[in-house]
Amino acid sequence: MVPPPNPARLMELSGAYWQTSALHAAVKLDLFTTIGSALMPTSEIAAAIKADERALGMLLNALVAMGLLRKSGSAFGTTEESAVFLDAHSPAYQGHIILHHHQLMASWARLDEAVMTGRPVRTRASLQDDTARRHFLMGMFNIAMGLAPRVVAALDLSGRHRLLDLGGGPGT
Repeated sequence: MVPPPNPARLMELSGAYWQTSALHAAVKLDLFTTIGSALMPTSEIAAAIKADERALGMLLNALVAMGLLRKSGSAFGTTEESAVFLDAHSPAYQGHIILHHHQLMASWARLDEAVMTGRPVRTRASLQDDTARRHFLMGMFNIAMGLAPRVVAALDLSGRHRLLDLGGGPGT
């Protein structure tokens, strides 16, 4: 017997933006770098980033629910995943590409308009704004740094004297 239709999957898809928004806000506020390897109470984190303690507490608890922070009593700490990829001091930092994705959100929210008109709904912000350009280029660099060791291991360049990089983003 086939179960009757259930809107649960649609509701999950429709509300998935809240997790994305919480992640974007946390990276934009540099929360994971601020917390670092410490276990910090909300009041200390709020003081460090000059945020409203109550509002920050709600975001921190959402990040715990998402598995990006851990909570011990009233203090918060990074998880292994967030320490490796979301602390700006980490060589595997992915915050720039996350901030680039954040910059794209407004135009994705206008997808219906783009479909109806067949026209772009945004300018190429990554080329016009220094901060947006930096997030895009550093995001591409961070992704490439993670992929480069595997690509290099898979290539046999013996007997080659020159290498041409076509479309390699920042040249990583």
